Amino acid sequence: MEETVELRAAIENLYTTFAAYPLRDDTNACACCHSPEDEKRLHRKSLRKMNPNDLRLYATDALFVWGEVVDLKHFLPRIFELVAAHGAEFVDPQVVLNKLHHADWQNWPAPELRAVDRFLDVLWSCVLEGEPHEFYGEEIEDWLCGIAQAVGQLSPYLQTWIANESENARLNLARFIASTDFANPRRRASAYWGERAELFDEVGAWVRSETVKAKMTTIAAEYPQYDFVERAYISLP
Repeated sequence: MEETVELRAAIENLYTTFAAYPLRDDTNACACCHSPEDEKRLHRKSLRKMNPNDLRLYATDALFVWGEVVDLKHFLPRIFELVAAHGAEFVDPQVVLNKLHHADWQNWPAPELRAVDRFLDVLWSCVLEGEPHEFYGEEIEDWLCGIAQAVGQLSPYLQTWIANESENARLNLARFIASTDFANPRRRASAYWGERAELFDEVGAWVRSETVKAKMTTIAAEYPQYDFVERAYISLP
């Protein structure tokens, strides 16, 4: 994902906001799942210098078999920075953002709530502006499903998308519809969507809405050279 000025500012705000949570001497990794070396890896570098290999195990297992919410808050700025930069090559967005749900983040102090909300908003805007390459529809679903792990509704993110008139955001709407089968009313939530079935249904209803159909009608007329645009358009009811 390309780092914009807005994304960098949101990440820096995370570092500032969560600086109040220092790294504990022992983050209480489950001894059955992790070795002393895994713990030592978290202490070798300063937070900003930690790379994906340094944090991949922790970002995957945090809260389940490794540490407490205070530990997650310490590492959260760097984990979010790495997932924004590397996506699933670091850790699946669904896994990373699901940690917020398990940390009961909606009850965190107001400055922390605002910092995370801002990051998610800017992250989503960057997702929408990504290059609409062949497999980007699936990547968008991964990000949207990841956000769904953390929030109560997706309508604000979907409204941001439908209002975005940039070329990439519009072509990515077609990529998403053509690649993910949300236009099919028989598709059911599975995998990471399984625990957020109501939000999966929200996305499906949105894709099949008259608002999206009208938008896709315009996109199909303007970009007839792309077969995925046509496939998206004709898939809609």
